[in-house]
Amino acid sequence: MFKLPVYFISDNHFKMDIDNSEKKRRDKLFHVFDKIKTTGGTLVIGGDFFDFWFNYKYVVPSGYVDLLEQLDILHQSGIAIHFVLGNHDFWDFGYFKEKFGAVVYPGNLEFKENDSHIQVCHGDGILKNDRGYRFMKIIIRSPLCIFLFKNFHPDWGCGLAKKVSKASGDYHHHDLKADAIRIELIEYARSQWKLGFNTVLLGHYHQTGIVEENGNSVIFMGDWLRHFTVTRLDDNGWWQGNWDEI
Repeated sequence: MFKLPVYFISDNHFKMDIDNSEKKRRDKLFHVFDKIKTTGGTLVIGGDFFDFWFNYKYVVPSGYVDLLEQLDILHQSGIAIHFVLGNHDFWDFGYFKEKFGAVVYPGNLEFKENDSHIQVCHGDGILKNDRGYRFMKIIIRSPLCIFLFKNFHPDWGCGLAKKVSKASGDYHHHDLKADAIRIELIEYARSQWKLGFNTVLLGHYHQTGIVEENGNSVIFMGDWLRHFTVTRLDDNGWWQGNWDEI
C-alpha cells in the first residue's frame, strides 16, 4: 500500500534550456512539491518528466540540476517517489534511485489501495496505429543502441536529442484527433478492467479528465505544457485539477 495522499503528475517535459517560460513552469512544480511536504504521502511520476534524459556515467545536464535537487529535498522530507519511465526519459540506469530515492518502473506501475487495483501506464505505443513507433521503441531501447549512444560525447547526444525533440515537438498529440484517441484509450482501459484493475491512469497523450464506467475509472494524467495537471488519491477518492488548486 502507498501512503496517502498519492499525487500523480505526468508529461512535464522539462527542457535542458531554461528560459522565462521554463522557469515559470518549474516554479509551479515546486509549489506543488511544497504542498506535498505539508500533507505527506507519495508522489508518482507518470513518465516524460524530462524532455530528454540519458544516464551518462559522469555527466548530468546542467539545466536539470534544480529539478534533481528539489526531487531529492522532497525525498528527504519523507515523500516516497515512484517514477514510471516514459519514452523521453526511459534511459535511466540507476541514477534516479541514487539521486532522489526513486522506485523506478520500466513498465507499468501496479498497486492496490484498499479495494482498488490501480495501474499507472505511460501509454506510448498502445494505439493501434502506433505500429511504426512500437518497432522504433524496440530499437532505441536495445542494448546495442544504448551502447552506441552512451559512447557519443554528451554534448553531441544532448544536441541531437534537442533537435529530435523540436522535430517531433507536437506534444498536443493531434488535437483534431483527440476524441478518437480518447475512445481508443478508453478501449485499452476496458481491456485492463477485465484483468482486474479498477483504475487505469494514462499519460503520453496529454489528455485530461476522469472517466467512470460501471464502477471503474480511466484517468488521463494531463501534462505540464498547457494543463499543469495534478491528480490525487486520498481518503475521499480521486481528484484532478491544476497546479494551484491543490
